[in-house]
Parts: sequence; C-alpha cells; structure tokens
Amino acid sequence: MKRGRMLALLLAVGGNAATPFALAIEPIPDTSGWRGFVVGGAGYTDLKSNLVAGNGLLDIGRDTINSVGDAAQSDDALHPIFTGEVNYTFGNRWQAFLGTSLEDAVTLDGVAQVGLRRDRGATGVLQGGVLFSGVPTDVWEDPYAEGVPRDETDRDSTGLRVQWDRILGSAFEITLSYRDIEIDTERSGRGVISVTCDAACRTLLRRDGEQFAGALSYLFTPGQGNRHFLRPLLRYTTHDLDGEALSGESYQLQLSYSYRGEGYLVVSNVAVGGRDYDSANPIFGRKTDSDRLVVDATLLYRLPFASGRWQAVGTVLWGEDDSDVDFHDNEVFHVSLGAMYRFGSL
Repeated sequence: MKRGRMLALLLAVGGNAATPFALAIEPIPDTSGWRGFVVGGAGYTDLKSNLVAGNGLLDIGRDTINSVGDAAQSDDALHPIFTGEVNYTFGNRWQAFLGTSLEDAVTLDGVAQVGLRRDRGATGVLQGGVLFSGVPTDVWEDPYAEGVPRDETDRDSTGLRVQWDRILGSAFEITLSYRDIEIDTERSGRGVISVTCDAACRTLLRRDGEQFAGALSYLFTPGQGNRHFLRPLLRYTTHDLDGEALSGESYQLQLSYSYRGEGYLVVSNVAVGGRDYDSANPIFGRKTDSDRLVVDATLLYRLPFASGRWQAVGTVLWGEDDSDVDFHDNEVFHVSLGAMYRFGSL
C-alpha cells in the first residue's frame, strides 16, 4: 500500500479533528437521536514520492520519471478538505455510525467505516464496522515506467474492524482489522526500460492482496482535573500481497498527547516504525525495507457562537519513509485550516 499505511493517511489527514475524550471511542450518550460532525477547509501538501498520485480531492505527484535510479522530486498542491461522521444512538446504548471517526484522525488511520458500537458499562465499549475507502487513493498503474507519462489508477480497500475500548473497566484498548486491497489497473514493471522485467518480475511487484493488523494502547491521565492525556500505542501489521517483493510485516510505536484547556484542545502524535519485506524487489535487486517517522499536531478552538457547535481546526504534519532504495523514499509536509460543526445533542 504505497509505503505501508503512511501516505494513505497523509493524503487524507488534513482537516480531520481530534476528540476531547483523549483518543478513544467517544462515550455513547444516554439519550437517543442523531448526532455527528462535519469538517471542511483547505490544505497545502508538499510531497516527495515516486508512488503516489493523490486522491479525488488532491492531484499531486509528478507523472514522469527519468529513471528508477532517481529519488522522488517534490510536488505541492492546494486542495479542499472534507470529512465527517453521522451516527444515531438508540435508547439501550447502541449506536450506529457512518463516516470517518474522530478517533481515526487522531490515531493516524485514514479510513471510513459503517458499523455499530455498544457501551456495556464496566465491560467496556465494543465496536465493529465495515471499512472502505471514502476517497480512494490514486497510485500509478506502473510506478516504474521510465521516460513516459504514467497513468493513474485507484487503490481501493475494504475490510472489517473490531475494537474494544476500556477493557473490563481498564484503560486498555485493542483493535483488530482486516483489509482487502485492490489496484484497479496493475501494470507494475511493464514500462521500465533500464532493467529487464519479464512476467516473473512483474508478478513479484503486484500490489493486490490482504492486510491484517492489531493494535494495543493504554490511556494515562496524569495530573489533576483530567486535562492531560497520554496514550502509547503499539501496532503490528502483516501484508499478504500477491507480489512477494511487497509482502512482509510492519510495526509502529506511537505516542499521543492531548491537553484540554478552556475552550480549546491540542492533540499531538509522534510515530516511529518500519516495514520489512519478504523478498528483494527485482527492479533493484534488493529489499526495499524502510524506517518511518511521523510528527503532527492539531488544535481545536471553540468559536464563540452557535452554543459551541463550531470549532476552528488547524493541523500541521510532517512525515518521512526512509527506504533502503532511494526510489522508494517518501516525504510529506502538510498544513490545513478548517472548521468543524457538531450537530445533534451536545
């Protein structure tokens, strides 16, 4: 999936908001009814990547490369931002939802889902949902094609996610997910001319396949007054793709911190990780293992009208994927500004 999960997130992260309940599933209200939030705004993204072509809201990435021996060149764009979630709470603490949750924004996971969640009191909050690409990411049909304009294609993913928050009254949360990844038109390796890439070579580069992930986190609330929140998270992912050169495993260690002030909320994340591949990429004759670093911060500020339903949202994010092969290096800088509106009962 491009370089693991990072760039899919980075192309969708702008404008997503944080939650005042410190990076967990939001408590289900006691009263029934419709609720949700909508975020709209504008963002600026500067991207260095040989693999990404943007998405439905963002056209970015250079369509022509001279050689697979070259590192990516920078490209930037201004683009709109839009995301949100709508949910309905039933009288027995069940809640149905559709959209991009606040938690996904903060925990560095750009995905949409439809599902159900239930607050079971001392047992915890259980959630299950079907995952899908709200705005499919664009990739190149053949990212290795040299000297000619590369054509874009959609990268879609669908799957399932099960989540258990506040396990047995504790501050632990566990998440398990499965995704099926599909490239609409897969032509990797067909356009490279500086290296011979026959049918066997192209098979090793196929990006379709399955992904299984598990994450465990714990919420700390240091100090008095429930203003500081700290959540370390460990995620492990297996990538069972059709191409062995892209199959493998990845890991991520993340530390999230939030501070809730009077009328504002600050959330920041630092994530480090890496990805190890099962076999060598035949284009380069070696594995494209990589190390990852992502840093971001989001500020939400309550605006003084509409009974606190409107909040200004600002996000700054920087991330890089440092691969053993320069062609696969990625770097992104993103900044955005927008507004979030909460509807329904507050």
